[in-house]
Amino acid sequence: MQNINKFEIIKKYIDEYDYWELLACHAPNDEFDSYSKKLSEMITEKDSVEDIAKMIATIMDKSFGEEINPKKFITTAGKIKKALYAQE
Repeated sequence: MQNINKFEIIKKYIDEYDYWELLACHAPNDEFDSYSKKLSEMITEKDSVEDIAKMIATIMDKSFGEEINPKKFITTAGKIKKALYAQE
C-alpha cells in the first residue's frame, strides 16, 4: 500500500466535502489546505468521529463566520478516522 501522509488523507476528504461548493465553482485546488493542515496537527488516534466532526466544524466556523452544526461533518469525519487509523 502506498504511504500517504496524514495531511493528504485529511485534504482528500475535506476537499471531497467541498463546504460551500467552492471547489466546484473553480476555487483554487488549495482552497481548504490551511484547514487540512490545522486538522492534521489536531487529530489523534484517540479522537472519536464526533470529536473530529467538532474540530472540522470549529475550523469552518472561524473561517466562514457562522456556527456550523458538527453533525454536518460526521460522514467526512468518519472517512478521515477510518483512513487514518483503521489501516492494518
